[in-house]
Amino acid sequence: MLAQQIVGIFLMGTGTLFVFVAGLGVLRLPDVYMRLHASTKAGTLGVALNAAGLVAFYPSLGIFTRAFALVLFLLLTAPVAAHMIGRASYFAREEMGVTLWDGTVVDRMLDHRGEALFSTGVVGEEADSPDPTS
Repeated sequence: MLAQQIVGIFLMGTGTLFVFVAGLGVLRLPDVYMRLHASTKAGTLGVALNAAGLVAFYPSLGIFTRAFALVLFLLLTAPVAAHMIGRASYFAREEMGVTLWDGTVVDRMLDHRGEALFSTGVVGEEADSPDPTS
């Protein structure tokens, strides 16, 4: 067996292990935010290692270009998608039935009074209150 095949098999095996751990984390972790962390971090690393293993196993310019484009696309889109899903699940907790894990100690989206730091985009009581500057 050639050295490049051994490297390719090692990279693909390691990538498969990371993808498996990401899937296990999505199934076993107690909170939406922890599940997002597991799926984006370990999943992206696992796919990148699988793509690198494919390039090592079959070295050609076409496969390298496709693998590079795949990894670049994942690195650009996975964090943004996870951020948007996490934000949507935080601000629509009641509507979506999402709860924080019981072991969560600090909620950094709340200020010292327990009120949300950021607007949810819903205009309600603020529109009915008089303008304090006038």
